[in-house]
Amino acid sequence: MIAILTLPVLLYQLLFVLIMYLASRVSARAMLVALILCLLWTATHLFFLPLALVQSAVIGISYWWFMKKRKLREARAASD
Repeated sequence: MIAILTLPVLLYQLLFVLIMYLASRVSARAMLVALILCLLWTATHLFFLPLALVQSAVIGISYWWFMKKRKLREARAASD
């Protein structure tokens, strides 16, 4: 069995988490653009299906998590 959760792979996944975090600090539109570009990068550069699925999940979950945090931040700012 091929191990896909090696240290280099995990560090590479952190890059996508960082991209989504930085985009979340800019705007919701930047997050959507980052999501699309990251998923396109995954689709065009990874041909090992299990790794592509892991990376797509990391990107999607990061988008969901940081979008949720962004909405909470905006709600707090609006209530002040």
